[in-house]
Amino acid sequence: MQVKLLNCTYNPEEFIGRAAAICYDSKTDRESCIKRAAHCVHSGHLATLRFAHASFNVSGISRACSHQFVRSKHLDFLQRSQRYCAEEAPEFIYPETRHDTYISTAYERCYTVYLELLSRGVKKQDARMVLPAGIATELNVTGNFQAWLDFLKLRTDKAAQLEIRMVATQIGYHLYAQAPNIFKDYAPCSP
Repeated sequence: MQVKLLNCTYNPEEFIGRAAAICYDSKTDRESCIKRAAHCVHSGHLATLRFAHASFNVSGISRACSHQFVRSKHLDFLQRSQRYCAEEAPEFIYPETRHDTYISTAYERCYTVYLELLSRGVKKQDARMVLPAGIATELNVTGNFQAWLDFLKLRTDKAAQLEIRMVATQIGYHLYAQAPNIFKDYAPCSP
C-alpha cells in the first residue's frame, strides 16, 4: 500500500483561520489565524475546515478496501477502471488472516478465468465480474479538511478493518504534517 499526498491548500491552518476571522471580527496576522484554526477544531466549529483541501493517490489496496473507502460520502474519488483497463499481471492483496495457499489458489483461478474470457472476446467490463475483491487497485481522492477529519475518526478506529485502517493512518500522518494543530490526534507515534 502506498499513500501519496498530491496536493494540499497552501498554509492550510493560516488559510482556515483567515477565513474564520470574519466570524469573530478577529486579527488576521499569521499567528492569530493559526491559533484561531486550532480553536475552531477544539470548539467544534468544524465548518471552517471546509476551506482547506487535500488530495491523495492511494495504490496497492484491495478492491474490498476501496469499497469501504468510497463510502466516505464527503470525499471525491477517481478509481482505476476495470472496465477500460486490462488487468495484466495484477497484484493481489491478502486479508489479515494471512496469505495462504487456498486463498492464493482461488485468486489464481479467478485470474485464469478472466484471461480466458478476454481471449474469447468477452469485453473487459464483463470479464471483470470474475475478478476477486482482493485484486489491487489505485485511486485518487480529494476532500476538504472537515471530510478528512470525519474519515479519520471512523477509519482509524480499532473496529475498522485493518487494511482501511492502515490507509487512514497514512493519510492522517500526511495531514498532520500539513496541519499539526488540526490533525494533532493523527501524529506518527514516536519509536
